[in-house]
Amino acid sequence: MGRRGRKAGSEAASGIIAKAASASMREAREVGPKAAGDATDAARRAVPGPAGKISLKPPHPRHNLDSIRPKNPSKEVNTVVLPGTDVAKDLDDIAAGRATWDPDRQRYQVNGRTYAVEPSGTVFPEAGPGLAQLNRAEYGALKEYIAAGGDIEKARAAMARNPFLTEAAQERALDVFRHHKSYRG
Repeated sequence: MGRRGRKAGSEAASGIIAKAASASMREAREVGPKAAGDATDAARRAVPGPAGKISLKPPHPRHNLDSIRPKNPSKEVNTVVLPGTDVAKDLDDIAAGRATWDPDRQRYQVNGRTYAVEPSGTVFPEAGPGLAQLNRAEYGALKEYIAAGGDIEKARAAMARNPFLTEAAQERALDVFRHHKSYRG
């Protein structure tokens, strides 16, 4: 074969190799995410409890002290996340299987804190360091402190008109409010 024939043959071989490589790359792009998704699903299934079946969502902002608004609903028990508490890390630990699942209580225990998971996948805090559990009256008093923008006397004047916001509830709420961004003490 002459010089020209070898060059043409070499170019043809390069073209075939390029097409094969391109097809392999296309296949890898199609299979890659699927394989990664399959691995994630398999890892999730190994996690006990609801985190093994559904993706976890962070707690509603009404649990975050600096996100509480005066019109937020008050529940029978309200758990407030204090600033500096790394809830995102706790959720990552739960999703990665580094939490303890209590099937009797349907709760996860991680980093000393307890969390429950709603059917939608939304996680809500229950108890532990960096979490404050308030009853309905205490949470109502906390909302009054927040509504007053940190003016404690103004908040107390507003709470004096509400017989359900007892002095004990106001004191407990003030203990939590001291961690709020608008506290001026």
